[in-house]
Amino acid sequence: MNFNDIDIDRLRLVNGQCLVEIHSMVEDEIDFNGGKLKLVNKVKNNIEEPHHSDIMSLVKSMKKSHYKDADATKEYTRMMAEINRVAEDNKEDHEAKQAVRRGVIVKVSEKELGWEGWDFDCEFDGVVGDEIWFDSINTRQRIEDGVGGFIENGKTYILVPSRAIYAARRNGEVVSLNGYIIGKELPNDRKYGSLFLPESQISKVEVVVPAARTPRYVHEGWSNTDLKKGDIVYMKQQHCIKLDSTLAETTDMVRFQSRIVLAIEE
Repeated sequence: MNFNDIDIDRLRLVNGQCLVEIHSMVEDEIDFNGGKLKLVNKVKNNIEEPHHSDIMSLVKSMKKSHYKDADATKEYTRMMAEINRVAEDNKEDHEAKQAVRRGVIVKVSEKELGWEGWDFDCEFDGVVGDEIWFDSINTRQRIEDGVGGFIENGKTYILVPSRAIYAARRNGEVVSLNGYIIGKELPNDRKYGSLFLPESQISKVEVVVPAARTPRYVHEGWSNTDLKKGDIVYMKQQHCIKLDSTLAETTDMVRFQSRIVLAIEE
């Protein structure tokens, strides 16, 4: 989709997606010692080769000094090594890990998304102006493929499916969206004698914001568990997902749907 010279006020969304304004594609600034620390991100498998003109300039400098310019020779060696360097397939993608997953809803779709390949369906209660947390895959796609967003008047916008929005901050309070429950992860230790051993496979979570809606699932075997604020629940650790796992840490709360709850503490 071509978003050049788009008039946002006249934009209509009819495919279940929301237009979200984000402050940046990557969380690359953190508060540090009373100031801001700028992080350098490296995209996985991306090798930046030196420009040909820079190499030729160094060669001329070395010739002029009869190859006695140690600094120029050292820089030339570094450039040659950079050209021959091979991208590491298993290198951790820091940029993807720090992809922004928060923003403000600017436009809401006029039509519900429906199932459309998702494993659940739910009424969407997000409204324009909501400060939301969403799935980072939407910003990663923009970073890696350059699709799904645009910049207009110095502001960055991306399209986010309403199903991929988990919670919002509205009037100073966190609200549930899409049937997600918002909770706080608690320590989960097992005691053997005088020793406390962490349970690495199971997460213990206190419900902070119960689900505002009841989702419907594509699989008949999945069901919802009624939960209220203050309930303590247990789930597999892989299902206990932070709303914002980036260095920005805009919240320490986690999100989940009740279908994955294994037990409730009485």
